[in-house]
Amino acid sequence: MSYTFNRAGKRRLGYSISQVDEFLKTAREQYNNPSMSLVTAMDVRATRFELERNGYSISVVDAALEKLEDAFAAAEFGKELKNQGYFEFAEDLTEVKELVLGRCSRKNKKKFRKRKWPNKGYSTRQVDAFCSQLGNKVENKANLTVKELRVATFKLKRGGYAEYQVDAFLEKVVEGLQREQALSKVSR
Repeated sequence: MSYTFNRAGKRRLGYSISQVDEFLKTAREQYNNPSMSLVTAMDVRATRFELERNGYSISVVDAALEKLEDAFAAAEFGKELKNQGYFEFAEDLTEVKELVLGRCSRKNKKKFRKRKWPNKGYSTRQVDAFCSQLGNKVENKANLTVKELRVATFKLKRGGYAEYQVDAFLEKVVEGLQREQALSKVSR
């Protein structure tokens, strides 16, 4: 696993080169020795870097981090599946799906906690529409990808949904999809 990243440009901001390099050094150690526990998929997802002029290209680093997160998640859920067994792991996945469907089936403008006026949060209309589509896909077992969740963006509106709650929900859905991928790789 090796990375070389484009630079953002002398007049543009990019991720801090030293921070990215340091994080990837640690991630590389973890990747090469899975028995270590230096970095988890959740750590990769939660990692943030400072910005600097002519730093690493943000979109390129983000794409690499998404692949790294998926690789770590596959390994972690593979271990969990092996330790728990197929049926218990599948039961955990069912609980995640029920959580998603429960949240998505709530009434519009009631799906998440709202920010108090005049604070801004995610547009309730956009989040409600996204949740409706998400709920339909989960219920109908339609193809849903992690990428769809990662690229979901919502405008900020006064009195909108609390971002931290919507983001945590989307992370739970990503975890569910990663669990489902791990489960699909094994046979009963």
